[in-house]
Formats: sequence, C-alpha cells, structure tokens
Amino acid sequence: MAWLRVLLLAFTLLLPLVSSAEGIRACVVDSYKIKVTSYVKDSLVKRLRKSGVFVSLSNNGCDVKVLLGTPAVVEALKRGEEKKVIYTFVMFPELLALEKKKNFVGIRIFPLPKRTAEKFFNYTGLKKKRIAVPISRKMVGLAERYLPKDTFDIIPFSGDVATVYPKLKGYSYVYVFPDPVVLRVVNMLNLVKFCKSSGKVLLSGLPDLDRYDVDFIYAVDYDKLVDIIVKLVKGKPKERIVPCPARVKVWSH
Repeated sequence: MAWLRVLLLAFTLLLPLVSSAEGIRACVVDSYKIKVTSYVKDSLVKRLRKSGVFVSLSNNGCDVKVLLGTPAVVEALKRGEEKKVIYTFVMFPELLALEKKKNFVGIRIFPLPKRTAEKFFNYTGLKKKRIAVPISRKMVGLAERYLPKDTFDIIPFSGDVATVYPKLKGYSYVYVFPDPVVLRVVNMLNLVKFCKSSGKVLLSGLPDLDRYDVDFIYAVDYDKLVDIIVKLVKGKPKERIVPCPARVKVWSH
C-alpha cells in the first residue's frame, strides 16, 4: 500500500495549487519601479498568494489586473481593457475620466485637500482659518477641481514661487498642492524657509515632503493601501475611486 500513501501525499501537496488555480488569477504590474511601488508590489504579492490568489507579474491571463502607476493605466485604456482593473499611484484619476470606467476601481494615492484640511484642524486643535495654496498658472484649472472654495484660496504665480510671498502675508496656513512647479527643489526650499520665518504652518498630503521639514503631513499609509487592494481583488467595490488610506506622518509643533 506504499503507492497509495505516495498518491495521497502527492494529492495533498497539489491541493493548494489546484484550489488556487481554480480561484482568482491576478496580475500585478508596477509601471514606476521605484522604492515605494516596489514595496507595495512585494507586500501585495505576498498577501494575495497567502490568501489563495494566483499571482502573475505579467500582464496576461488574469481575472483581475492591479496596476501601480499612471503609465500602466494609460496603456490599459489604450488597449480597451475589459478585465477588472484596480489601480493606484495615479495622482489625478479624474483627468483620465477613470471614474466613468465601470471596470476600473482606483485608490487615491494622496488624501483630497479638503480631507487633509479637516484632519489638520481636528488633529492639531488649531483655529480654523482659510488656507492659501500657491499654484503655478498652468495648473490653476486642475487645482480648482480639487480645492473647494469654502476652505482654500488659490494664489497663482509664474516661475518663482517667491512672487506669491506678499500675497501670503495675511494667511496662517499654506497647503502644498501636487503642482510640479511648486515641488521643484528650489521652490520648495524657498517656500519652507519663508513659512518658517513668517510663522506660517505648511501642510500637505504628500509623504515625501517630510524631507523639506513641512509642518503637517497627512499622507498615504502603504500597508493599509495593500489591505484595500486585497479586499478589492476579492470583492466588489462600493466606489469607483476609494479614498486614500492615510495617517498623520508629521506634526512638528
């Protein structure tokens, strides 16, 4: 009966593979391949495999595609992807009209400014006041979509962010919007220096700005981001774009 024991052992070893193959097949594509996306990808692959999901790092033969980064999402749109797509690390999904794609589900990679402002006042206990937002002129139209007028005042500028300093004098709080011009190293360093010297609190929803000594950062929690992706792979979303899972990363006062 030795052959029977061998057969039973082989069947036992193969059972997890059979059940996985019969379950969900997920592709995970990292189109940025930077430190944070690699961390999310590796954590996600481990979590999915542990939960019985068959995971591939290719872009074919999947029931669900998890796309990290705008390039992969743009490529999926060009191909007319019909599979279930879960995406993140896309800064402005509305610019790609992703909220209208029924098979696309996104997780925001930074908290919406209104949510960051609410968290800031609740967390710090500081008096609520209007928040100034320096915005390069080419980005004003986009910024208006994300910065509600009941909380934020957009301060447009051209070239050097220092040109807005006189207009910021009446404000106690300044928000850093993900504007490529504002985020230039020279502009960020100068903006931080100005806010520090004039007693203004600088806040943002971008995690990497801790290197610039920004006062308050309410930013993505990457471990919770992975949790949400796992749930979305297995279940049906309630929203087309899920709010960013965020935490207070920095409060320096």
